[in-house]
Amino acid sequence: MMSKEQFERLMDKLDALIKITAVNVSQGKTIADVAILLSDFGFQNKEIATILGTTSHYIGTVKYEAGKKKKDKEAKRIARKQSKQVTAGVEPEVEQGKS
Repeated sequence: MMSKEQFERLMDKLDALIKITAVNVSQGKTIADVAILLSDFGFQNKEIATILGTTSHYIGTVKYEAGKKKKDKEAKRIARKQSKQVTAGVEPEVEQGKS
């Protein structure tokens, strides 16, 4: 069985590996981009903040803003699609179940 000291050393090494990987992934990206990527990988706001050297509040704000942009982009896409259908004389489809 692993001792507490061995477990802590292992966790420290894993933390270091995560940070190194995050740095490699983040080349040419903003902190916000990396935060979203890490979130998509299943990391919690607190973990992302620790990895990126910021606060969990900032990470939460970044994720909220990214979600807003995604919804706005989807709404514009639907509006363009419906506009094209109206212009072509086709009854516009109503997309349901997407949020």
